[in-house]
Amino acid sequence: MTKLTLPDSVMSIGKGAFCGCSGLTELTLPDSVTIIGDGAFQGCSGLTELTLPNSVRLIEVSAFEGCSGLTELTLPNSVKSIGRYAFQGCTGLTELTLPNCVRVVEACAFAYCSGLTELTLSDSLESIDGLAFAYCSGLTELTLPNSVKSIGDGAFAYCSGLTELTLPNSVTSIGNCAFGGCSGLTELTLPNSITSIGDYAFAYCSDLSKITSLAEIPPMCGFKVFNGVNKTNCELIVPEGSVAAYTRAEDWNKFSNIRGFSK
Repeated sequence: MTKLTLPDSVMSIGKGAFCGCSGLTELTLPDSVTIIGDGAFQGCSGLTELTLPNSVRLIEVSAFEGCSGLTELTLPNSVKSIGRYAFQGCTGLTELTLPNCVRVVEACAFAYCSGLTELTLSDSLESIDGLAFAYCSGLTELTLPNSVKSIGDGAFAYCSGLTELTLPNSVTSIGNCAFGGCSGLTELTLPNSITSIGDYAFAYCSDLSKITSLAEIPPMCGFKVFNGVNKTNCELIVPEGSVAAYTRAEDWNKFSNIRGFSK
């Protein structure tokens, strides 16, 4: 099988329907399809382009997992939910734009998409779950919309291509190891909205040389948040009136070079 065109009578693609069809190269879905089931096209490694019709609402667990030949992906604005592992291991994928209706990127949805270099997230996105974009090592820039409130455990772990990161003033919590292993990261800006940072959240970000925290009250840090960061050389810049608080706060007090800025 190299080409697949489904008739207009098809409303959903069932669980594992075309799983392992590695010879499939072209796929055309009719406007009647609303659901792509669990593992429906899992392991279709020959598939190179995918344009989903504007009728698809749900992309379920592992639907396109391991479609490593996929280089182009167009998700319509009708998509409301992208399940766990949905596109995990799509290593050929280079660009991704999430539809406006997606509020949550579920766990491991785009993990190991190592070829991904451009990522556009919608303004309606509120939560990025655990390992959602972990090991996307080709990602060099990341802009999170102001709607994002939480970043889950390991969400961007080992995205080693990231160099600068500014989190929006909507994020209140950063999960365990959320950016752990982002070894290329040199500059980090934390917003005033941050209240807690999980265990190992920025551990092994070994190139980190400048951290700017806009929070007047030092965010509560979990276990070894900055483990592996050179705290002697890395500059920590905080609000001028908060320098004393940071020098006393757990984990922040390990930085040797803390200085204030005036707003």
